[in-house]
Amino acid sequence: MNNHQLELAKQLYKEGYLFYCTCSTLPGLLQSMDLPTLKCYPPGQPEKFSAFLDKVVGLQK
Repeated sequence: MNNHQLELAKQLYKEGYLFYCTCSTLPGLLQSMDLPTLKCYPPGQPEKFSAFLDKVVGLQK
């Protein structure tokens, strides 16, 4: 719970969606990062979430 942002950043880095760094590693990252290697994150599907909520609260069967 204390480092969930870092855990998320590390996972997204492993999956190729972003680069992450600390203040001390920023200069090296800026020199070495290869932006074209990053993948585009897939768009969200909010309609699936809203349909799930509707079903949970009984607005939809």
